[in-house]
Amino acid sequence: MSITTDLQTDPRRVFAARGWLSEQPAAFREMFVREGVQVEVRAGNCVFRRDDVSNGLYGIISGAMGVEGGHRRHSPLLGHVFRAGEWFGIKAVLHGGPRELTYRAIEPARLLYLSRTRLVPMMQADPDVAVRVGQLAEIGNRLGSWIARDLLTPDAGRRLAAVLFRVLGAGEVTPDDPAGFRLTHQQIGEMANLSRHHVGRKLAAFEAAGWIACGYNRIRLRDPEGLAAFAYDDD
Repeated sequence: MSITTDLQTDPRRVFAARGWLSEQPAAFREMFVREGVQVEVRAGNCVFRRDDVSNGLYGIISGAMGVEGGHRRHSPLLGHVFRAGEWFGIKAVLHGGPRELTYRAIEPARLLYLSRTRLVPMMQADPDVAVRVGQLAEIGNRLGSWIARDLLTPDAGRRLAAVLFRVLGAGEVTPDDPAGFRLTHQQIGEMANLSRHHVGRKLAAFEAAGWIACGYNRIRLRDPEGLAAFAYDDD
């Protein structure tokens, strides 16, 4: 992981458009962007691993971060993919201690990093900052509920469609590459609890329906609402 000051993507634009920071007042958003340091992560590299010391909070300017986790007795699996505008690492700010999850770059990623040593004094000095940062915990709870509900979908096709809709940004994110988001059949299978063979057959059906377009380890949403309608139809 390397620190950079190159502004290839405007973080102000990204964080005003989507995610937790977009819901905050402009002055608060500007303060956060001003206090952060931009970081680049190569695809396949980790920002942090489970049991690492909690060091700060991260917002995604571009690229994608996969989150891997599970019970301590489980082998960790990929469960979700965070995309531009989203934030992770809130445990570092709330109570520190070792990390519970691993965050690995699915695509080359540019992040905004705010260290714990900088954020905690800001929160102690201003209760409003503490309240707004603390909202990230509730956002995490909502995401956990969404993931759990997706995986409880008994029909494999609808379950896969729900997972795809979620991890491809729910139609809110434009891929950095025109060919689509970088995801392998193995990664999709982990997140949807399906075999690679099953994933391949279902993706072909979704492509034929016009909901997605597939390339080599790439997926692009063509009709997010069509995919979502299929995923969340309980009939």
